[in-house]
Parts: sequence; structure tokens; C-alpha cells
Amino acid sequence: MPYISQSFIDDLPNQIDIVDLINKRVPLKKSGSDYRAPCPFHGGKNSNFAVNAHKQFYHCFKCGESGGAISFIQKFDNLNFVEAIETIASECGLAIEYDSNAKPVDPRFERYRSLSKKVSDFYGMQLRNSPAKDKAVNYAKSRGISGEIAKRFELGFATPSNKDLLLHFDNSEQEVDDLKILGLVKEGQYGDYDFFRDRLMFPIHNTKGDVIAFGGRAFEQEVKAKYLNSSESVIFSKSKELYGLHHARKHSRSMDYMLVVEGYMDVVALHQAGITKVVATLGTATSTEHLQILMRTTNIIVFCFDGDDAGRAAAWKALKITLPVMKAGTTFKFLFLPDGEDPDSLVKKESAKAFEERISKAQPLSQFLFEHLKSEVDFDTIEGKTLFLEKATNLITSVNYEVYQQQLMEGLAQMVGQSIDQVRSVAEQQPQTPELPPVYADIEPDFDDTGEVDLSSFSDGEDLQPVHKPAVQHSKTKALMSKMITLLLNYPALADSTIEVRVRTIENSQVLLELVRSAQIDEDISQSELIKPFQDKQGIFTRLKQLCVLEPHLSEVQAREEFLSILTAIENQQHAEQIKSSIHHAHTLEDQQKIMQGILKGKRRT
Repeated sequence: MPYISQSFIDDLPNQIDIVDLINKRVPLKKSGSDYRAPCPFHGGKNSNFAVNAHKQFYHCFKCGESGGAISFIQKFDNLNFVEAIETIASECGLAIEYDSNAKPVDPRFERYRSLSKKVSDFYGMQLRNSPAKDKAVNYAKSRGISGEIAKRFELGFATPSNKDLLLHFDNSEQEVDDLKILGLVKEGQYGDYDFFRDRLMFPIHNTKGDVIAFGGRAFEQEVKAKYLNSSESVIFSKSKELYGLHHARKHSRSMDYMLVVEGYMDVVALHQAGITKVVATLGTATSTEHLQILMRTTNIIVFCFDGDDAGRAAAWKALKITLPVMKAGTTFKFLFLPDGEDPDSLVKKESAKAFEERISKAQPLSQFLFEHLKSEVDFDTIEGKTLFLEKATNLITSVNYEVYQQQLMEGLAQMVGQSIDQVRSVAEQQPQTPELPPVYADIEPDFDDTGEVDLSSFSDGEDLQPVHKPAVQHSKTKALMSKMITLLLNYPALADSTIEVRVRTIENSQVLLELVRSAQIDEDISQSELIKPFQDKQGIFTRLKQLCVLEPHLSEVQAREEFLSILTAIENQQHAEQIKSSIHHAHTLEDQQKIMQGILKGKRRT
């Protein structure tokens, strides 16, 4: 696979006019030696955004965004580095120079994608030829999936056997190893086995059409997991991929809107009805990365949810994620379906035309924002209206697009019957929202509520000497331990022999250790099965049920990073405490100095 020549990248600014390139996206006006416009990144009204043709450089004097042509296209079009170069070259009529001798960043990528395509072909072959195929074929027909649509999405069948995929690739040790890395083959107590068994298979494609992962839908309703996704890998991240995006781009005449639904079958069913501008998240909540992908695909994004409480709660989460990333030219809407209906059932009950009419009449984000907040308060009272005003301004201040923020403020002022200046005064009095940590940094809002059972106090029965720790330090350890338990309850695959060894060295970690051991035995174990051994210890069992809730949703990679980070933090904390406690047993000044040196070294490590 050839890569773009570095010399071409270096010389690109000399071959283009940054003013022409930016002017296609942001109308510029001559101002002295520069060209000026309102900044496209923070949405201000004043012409703070300057482009210098001589220096081939842009800069906003208010928000500080600056860079060259490649940087601008990356940020404005939400493209990666290579995509930005390809876009610039295409618009300026340049032939990209490639360097065939350049080594790829990671040689595994192409190998994994090639293997994933082979796996997809294997599942497709099973759907056509397997003796057990009738179950899959009949299920697809019962859902109204035609042969044409099944072919479009490359649907397949994972047979009931637990080794058919493994045996198909058994002649290649490298491919079997890669199947394990991709999560398609698992290592069990009685040998290797196929991860997907007796399921209708949905290959997951990236935007270029490469197969990068799989989803599997069970046929029986009573199974533990109706849908399964293959593990995250170096070529697949749930928070960065949208099911059906490749097909939407390929089979739609225009991208005047994009509908975001919740499941694979909804995407497939809508394609069957002729509605192709539709994608689904992969079992996760909508992420910032999803929004960035959608915003560079279309100007109108419509979230589609069930009309029940759960659907509206999910929509509210999507709204809160959307507010900070809104930019000029993009509109977000919300479509709520009748109770008991999903896109698949509704498009069959009505018609494609009626469903598209619903899409066109979807609720604007601003309307959903205000109506949802009004439903949470008694708007007819002064107290309720005050609470409404505080909640609304708190959310509106998270909007970075200044023009839209101003419009929301004006709309809010009209609703509460106050002037825009009064509303802004309320907004300014709101506590400043701290910079958001990574999405996986805050698993549980408060692990230290008074009266909660201290999970770390359940020791392993060994005769441990009592350690007198400061209350604050103990509280911090308890919170960290609870976060690790939450992660493990939601991602049992985190547990392995290495983790067990490390957890075993942590003081008072028997609950976590027992969970790790159970998860090692069966990585597909359910939450209820994981916590079942603690039923006789009512306090601990109740707390574990609370910790089963993971908010917000994480990818497996994020969960593993967070788990290991917390584990390391506890180990470092425990090590420091052990060193400090030994100071009291030092008999000489020299001994104390050695101990203090050890503490300082430990701090430098952390």
C-alpha cells in the first residue's frame, strides 16, 4: 500500500492558495494585507478570523485557532491528516505523489482487514450452504429482508457449532492467532472456540468499505445477549464507527440529512424500504467522535429514539453531548416514535413516504431542550420557573457556537418573560463548568455516600495487622476500588491471570479478587451471575447491584485503560503508605533518610 510522499506534503503549501481554499468554505473579505471573516470555529459575529496569503496561514484573534491549509481542512471538514491532503489535492487539481517504499504505521492493519473480509465471506457462505442455514434464512425472511438487501449488507450466518470458523482457518497458525486478537476465536478451559455461534451475522464496515468487525443477532428471545459485537481492536473502535455509514454514502443520491437509529436491523429494514440515509451506533451511546463523523457527512442530523422513558432518557444524553460540538451550518433534530414501535416495525406498518414525513417534521434540538426541562419542573410556580431558568442556562453555556448560544438565550428569555440581559446575568452566576475529563474518568458520581457498604473492608480472612489510615486516604481508596468493580462488572473480559496477581497484593480487596476469579472462568458471564456468590452478604450484594450501572458507556479499550490506571494508582498509593509507616520504625536518622529517598523516588514514578 503506497503512502503519500513527505516531499509532496512539505511542498503542498507552495502549490495552493490558502485564500481560495478557505474562501470556498468561509466567505472572506479583503482587509489590508489580510483577508477577514467571522471565525468558523467559535462562531463569533466579528471578523476576528484572518487569512494571510503571503504566509499561507490563518489565525483567529479571539479563540486562537491557527495553522496552515492542511490544518484548516482537518478542523473545518473534520478529516484526518491523509483525508485532508487528498481533499486539498482534489480541489486544487494536484496529483498526489506516493512513496511506495514508506512503511505503514502498523503493518497489522492490512492483515487484520484482509482476514476480516475472509471471515465475512465465510459467514456468507454458511448462510448459503450450511445444513443449519434454514434458521437464519427463515429469520431474515420473517424480518422482511430480501436477498438483494442481504447481499448489500453482506449478511452471514454463524453456525451452532463452536469450531466451524476455527477449523476453516486451522491451516494457518498466523490467521488463528489473528482471529484471537480480533476476538472472533476465544481461548477457553477446554480449548479454543468460536465467539459467534448460532447468530445472524452483520459485518461492520469502515467508511472505505473494509470489514473491520462483526455484530451477531441471536434468533431466540430468551438468550442472555440478543446482540453481540466482536471485541475492539486496532482496526475497530465502537465509539468511532457507525454501522451503515458506508452503505448510506454508497446508495444515497444526496446527504441532505442523516438518521441515527439504535440497531442493525433498523438500518437494514429502512434500506429495504428505500430509506438509505441511516446509521446506527454500535451498542454504545452517541459519542463526540460519532458527531464529528456525522457533521462532515451532512448538515442535518436526526436522532431517532423510541418514545418511551428509556428512549427519551437516551435522547437527553445525546443532546447534552451534542451541545458543545455544534457549529455553524449544522442542525440537530430528534424524532420520537410511537410507543411500542421501532423504525423497523413502523416503516412496515406505515410506508417509506410516511416515515420520511416523520423525519422531515422531527423536533429541533432547541424545542426538545426546552420541553424536556419544562417537564422536570412545575413551570407554573416561581420556584419551578427559577429552577427551569437555572437548568437551561447551565446547558446553554456549554454551547461554543456563539450565534446559536445567543439564539437559545433569546428563546429562553421569551419563555420566562425576562430580558436577554437578565437571562445572561443568571448564566454568569451559574457555577463554572469544569473542563470535562475523558469520558471514562468518572464512572460513578459518588462512591462515598454515607451509609454505603465499604467493599474494601471485606478481607480475605488472613491475619492482617490493622493499619490506621487517614479518613481521606481511606475514602479515596474505597472510591477507586468501587470504580474498578464497576468496570469489571461491565467488562468481565478485563480479568486475566496478570490482573489477578496484581489485585491479590492489594489490601482488603477480596470482593474485587473474587469477581476477577469468576470472570476468568467465564468471560461471557452475566452481571447477575458475577454477583450471585455475594447474595448471603446483603450489604455487599446491594452495593454490587448499584455498581452494575456504568454511566457513561465506555469502549472496551477505554475501560481497560481506566481499569489499569486505577489499579496502578492504588498500587502506588499502597506502596507510599507502606514506606511512610516504616518511618516510625526507623531507629536512626540515616534509616529515616533512606526511607524518605524511597518516597521521593515513588513520587517521581507516579
